[in-house]
Amino acid sequence: MAVGLAACGSSGSGGSPATSASASPAAPKQRVATDNPIAMETLIAVGEKPACSLWASPKYVPLLAKYLDGIIDLGQRVDGTVFNIDALAKCRPDVILMGAEDPDVMTTIGKVGKVVEFVQPNPPISADGSAGSTWRNWLHAAASPVGATEKAHAITATVDLQEGALKGLLRGKSLAVVETESTSAYEVVNKYLPLAWTYVRDLGIENYQATAADYDAGCLDDKKPKPCYSTDLSMETLPALSGVDGVLVQSAGMSSSDLDVFKANPLFANLPAVKSGHVSVAKSFTDTGPIGVSFLLDEIADAFHVKEFHAALGSGGRAHLAVDPAANKLCWSVSPTPGTSKPDGTIKIAAGGTTVKLADKATFAPAETEYQTTPPTVFSTGCAPVAPKLAQALMASPADAKLTAVGGSGSLVPGAASVVVG
Repeated sequence: MAVGLAACGSSGSGGSPATSASASPAAPKQRVATDNPIAMETLIAVGEKPACSLWASPKYVPLLAKYLDGIIDLGQRVDGTVFNIDALAKCRPDVILMGAEDPDVMTTIGKVGKVVEFVQPNPPISADGSAGSTWRNWLHAAASPVGATEKAHAITATVDLQEGALKGLLRGKSLAVVETESTSAYEVVNKYLPLAWTYVRDLGIENYQATAADYDAGCLDDKKPKPCYSTDLSMETLPALSGVDGVLVQSAGMSSSDLDVFKANPLFANLPAVKSGHVSVAKSFTDTGPIGVSFLLDEIADAFHVKEFHAALGSGGRAHLAVDPAANKLCWSVSPTPGTSKPDGTIKIAAGGTTVKLADKATFAPAETEYQTTPPTVFSTGCAPVAPKLAQALMASPADAKLTAVGGSGSLVPGAASVVVG
C-alpha cells in the first residue's frame, strides 16, 4: 500500500479540530516546525509556511515541490524521538505542531519549542455518530494553532465552489482506487480512506470495495468507520471492477517500466472504464491537504473527461464551471462576495457568438459544512444542456467566453482556482 505520509495522525473521534489542553494557539508568523505533511501543506496554503518539517522534500511530497523553498527538510521520522532533535533545535522553532506521542517523547521535544498537538481523527465522528469531512477537519486542525482559521474557511469555500459544479456531473458514478503493489498484484481502498471519503462524501461518487474477506476485520463496518486498504489482490480478480465507471491508479513505489507492465496486462487494459479512457494515474492520491484535495478533484474530473473552468466575476463573486463536452452538459457553482444581500439570480454564459441564460432566479444557500466564513459564503449550483456549438466554443477559447452571475461577469480560466490563499 502507499506510504501514508499524508494520512498519518491519530485515529480518535471528534467532529471539530482541537489542540492539546496544555497548549494555547500560537501567534501568527512564529517559526513553526511540524512532523506532518498535511500540517505542512496547510501552513503553506494559509500563508504561514513552516520554518522546518519532516518530509519537506520533493522526493516525499512531489505535489508540493514548488512550495518547499525556504522550508528546512528535517528528513524522515526518527524512531523514539520523531524528530532528529539536533536538527530540530537548529531550526529554532517557536512552535512544534505534531501528532500525539508518548508523554516522555513530547517532553523531550517540548524542550526545543512549545508543542501544540495536531489532532487528526480519521475520520472525524459527528455528534450524531456519522463520519464528518476528514480533509476539512485536518485543514482547520492545522490552521487554528497559527491563527489562520478564517483563511482555512476561505480555502474550504474555494473547494466547496469546485465541488458544487463537479457534483452535478459526477454524482452517482462509481470509482475504484487501484494501488499497484507489483506487476501482478494490487490493492483497493475502502470508502473511509481519506482520499475516497472525499469523493464519496463531497461528490456523491460510489467507491468500489472488494469483499469483506479481502480486508482486515471491521474495515467495512459503517458503525465504526475506519480507513483501510485491502490485502494484496491478484490480477485474476480485476474483472470484479468491470462495473466501475472510472479508475484511479496509484503507483507509489513502482518504477515506470513495472507500471507499464501492469497497465498492459489484458485483465486491466480490457476493463470497460480503462478501454473508455476513464483512468487517471498518479504516484499518489493520498495527500488530502487542501492542495492535494484540489489535485484529487482535478484528476477525478480528468478521468471522466470533464473540463473545468473558474472565473472571477466583476462584482467580487466567483464561479466554477464543469463541462461534459461529450454529453453537451454544463454544471455551475457561483458565489457572491460573502455578505452580499439578495445576490442577482441571473446566470448567463456567452461563447462562440451565442448567449445562453442558465438560470433566471437562482437561489443561494451555504454549503453543507460546519466550517464557514464570516459572513457566510453562499452558493447557487445547477446544470443545463448546452448546444454543441457553445460547448465546443468553451473548449476552444475559454478566455473569449464570458460568464455573468451575481451582478458581475468574467472570462473563463481553465482549471480550478488556487487554494493557496496566503
